[in-house]
Amino acid sequence: MSQIQDPSFRYHNPDNDPRGPYLFTDMTSPVVRPNLQYEWRGHLPPEGRSWRFTAERMAELEADGRITYSGSGMPRLKRYLSEAQQPEQPPEPPPTSAGLELIIRTTMRSIACQVARNPALLQEVEWRDLERVLREVFEGLGFETRLTRPAKDGGFDLELRFTEQGEPRVYLVEVKHWVQGSRPGLDIVSDLFEVVVRQGASGGVLLSSSGFTQGARTGRTEIVRQNVRLGGGDKIVSLCQHFIENEAGLMVPVPSLPDMLLAGTY
Repeated sequence: MSQIQDPSFRYHNPDNDPRGPYLFTDMTSPVVRPNLQYEWRGHLPPEGRSWRFTAERMAELEADGRITYSGSGMPRLKRYLSEAQQPEQPPEPPPTSAGLELIIRTTMRSIACQVARNPALLQEVEWRDLERVLREVFEGLGFETRLTRPAKDGGFDLELRFTEQGEPRVYLVEVKHWVQGSRPGLDIVSDLFEVVVRQGASGGVLLSSSGFTQGARTGRTEIVRQNVRLGGGDKIVSLCQHFIENEAGLMVPVPSLPDMLLAGTY
């Protein structure tokens, strides 16, 4: 499993910004959200993309000196090295269910960062927490993500939605995080294939931190292989690494969501 390299060499401070070195990051997202497709300073986001922020937040960032403009007039966000080294802590949430949800999701994002930097920690994550971690990872990468309930998952754990070339796409993700020595077999793959067909999804991905049996790897028919892809622990770690690279503004240009999802699977 590969380790993430120190990204600080990418940061510069050509205008002597008192907040220190920074890099420019894309202010658009590959997820199409109509409420984030407004005109900003005479420009719309490229086709098939949205702004990452609301107009109100864009105005705040501009007033704070965080936005500069390219030669073509497109806005670029300054992402400071200090932010990549020490992510901004969210405000203390109120004592409500929404506040508790914020704490949980913030914790899951932190776990994703730890796994990205030390892949061996993947085995220390509880199985249900890994599903929650991957929800944060996929959302951070640009997917619209739904986590199913444990007792009523319908045969999958995560539903990923996005738009590609103007067409909606849905991928179903099943996560297996079993003790070492136990690996999903062909029956698990077949079950997910049936769910993908029944749901009319674009495809499915079976992620297993412990890998797969020989039957699962070689026993699939071609139609099953085309509809259900397999990814092991390396793939889970890779997703976490892409997540923190994206958070640090290092994924430029941003790969397409299907390419990102299926890269490293088989």
